[in-house]
Amino acid sequence: MSKISRDEVAHLAKLARLALTDAELDSFAGQLDAILSHVSQIQTVDVSGVTPTGSPLKDVNVTRPDTVRPSLTQQEALAQAPEAVDGRFAVPRILGEPA
Repeated sequence: MSKISRDEVAHLAKLARLALTDAELDSFAGQLDAILSHVSQIQTVDVSGVTPTGSPLKDVNVTRPDTVRPSLTQQEALAQAPEAVDGRFAVPRILGEPA
């Protein structure tokens, strides 16, 4: 017996703005019921002796340290720009946003 009804699937589809056929509603009801059944089995596992963890992988910082290096000055960076305004690159306005 399915724990999730065809009407519940239709309601979820409506909320998600999905147009589903009758065959899809029946199919998805069975699939969602199987998923909920598996989740139910997982929830019954005794994990009282297991230490909680956010990730099974070790946290390793792979970024390099920040170091000051020579770079372009503001004037050098803007020298080849098609247009600059107030010391910044000027770009076209998008989507009619106000300036």
